[in-house]
Amino acid sequence: MAKQLKASRPSAYKDPIKSTPGQPSISSDYASDKAGSGRILQMQRAAGNRAAQAVLQRKDGEVASEAGAITSWLKGEASKDKKDALFGYFDALGPMAKKIAINLFAGGTGTPPTLAKAKKHITGLLGRSVDWDKFSTIVRAVRSKNTKNYNEDKDRDYVTYASIGAAASVSASSAAATAVGETQSLLGAANEGALGAVLDLGPASAGLSGITSGMQIYNATQNHDESLDTHDKAQNIGAEGGGGVADLARFGATGVVNTQKMLGTAVSSAATAAAGAASVAGGAAYLASGIAGTYKHNQRKNNLDQLEKDTKGTDGDLNLAANIGASTQKINRNKSAATAVKGAAMIIGGGLLLASAATPVGWLLLGVAGAIGGVAAIYKFYKKRTRKEEIVDRFLKVDETVEAQQKADPQAKVDKSKVRTELLQKNGFNSVAQCYAQIITDLSHTIFKKGVLESDEQYLTLIKNIGLKPDPAKRTPKPELIAKKLHT
Repeated sequence: MAKQLKASRPSAYKDPIKSTPGQPSISSDYASDKAGSGRILQMQRAAGNRAAQAVLQRKDGEVASEAGAITSWLKGEASKDKKDALFGYFDALGPMAKKIAINLFAGGTGTPPTLAKAKKHITGLLGRSVDWDKFSTIVRAVRSKNTKNYNEDKDRDYVTYASIGAAASVSASSAAATAVGETQSLLGAANEGALGAVLDLGPASAGLSGITSGMQIYNATQNHDESLDTHDKAQNIGAEGGGGVADLARFGATGVVNTQKMLGTAVSSAATAAAGAASVAGGAAYLASGIAGTYKHNQRKNNLDQLEKDTKGTDGDLNLAANIGASTQKINRNKSAATAVKGAAMIIGGGLLLASAATPVGWLLLGVAGAIGGVAAIYKFYKKRTRKEEIVDRFLKVDETVEAQQKADPQAKVDKSKVRTELLQKNGFNSVAQCYAQIITDLSHTIFKKGVLESDEQYLTLIKNIGLKPDPAKRTPKPELIAKKLHT
């Protein structure tokens, strides 16, 4: 995790309050004396937390009973949901910190906390569990953790995931359908029965793939940033943007052709030629970017692997960041290789369409290219999610804890998942995803401080090998972009 700043004044409870470097905290030192309340009020005004101010301005006796009821209810729910260690993380807070946490969870702007409000935070299909994610986030925030998730999926991400998955699932079927249609036309057969039904997939595939291309173009514009290095800018504009535009034109023309086949009308040669031309243009963009990306991401991976070796035992933050960065570059390298294959299939398939070759192979190759692109995108999405557990296990030292427990009782069968859950909750997390997000957030601020602001040579090496261009004068890249490139 990022190294923490020392508090300027002693804390009133056992664990010192820590903050993420360069980030404002919603809490500071908690003092038990009356003057301490004034300092907390001043701090809360600076943070804009009027709800906590309202509670602090009330007499302790007026809220003690309700706060006690909320705490007792949470403790009971934690026992029922097996969240005792997470409740213990909250219970270790000092009295004033607990008041703030309870108010944020069960109060509101300018209103005191109540048990009824706390009970509104129930989740699940049957509404039977406390929203422990929210509870965890609040308690960590009170402990001055920057809980912002820089890698949280946005609406456009969900639309992209859905369209990619749907398009990939029908692209192969569409390729087969179009090939069947071409073969039937060559043999003079009618599109009847099962073959006719299969052919109906063509327009649907083109439509879904068109949505995917549109989102690809949109994401390319949203992801562009001046702090990206030359290679990543070219990839973003050329492959994602340019390839997406060509793909959009191809799917439009393919949709026309497939609709004509489905209706049993004559196929437009102009539409076929347009699909071929767009395929060749898009394929060239994907092939070039795929080859360049495979080389570049592999080079970066090797550099980060070496950085991880060089920092082992000397800088835990940099060592972990280098490990995550190398993993990201490996994922991107494999995706780039698949993109190159996709591009080659598009060029050959498009060329056959332009040549008006009397063969279904051209359409088949274009369908296969679409399937390859979808599978590559799904692969990247899957790998990013599965490695979260690996990184969290390393950070929490799950394997070492399992080994120690096994040595203590050789006859016992230690459940790694239970050990992980216990360690997560003891550190204030309700899930692997929460812990991973905190790791990336803290690391990004450490990298920004050490690399961008202080120009540490090893941290600069890290920044450059995740695809960014450091500029200390402009104080860029910012932690948000560092977090994104470290993870994706």
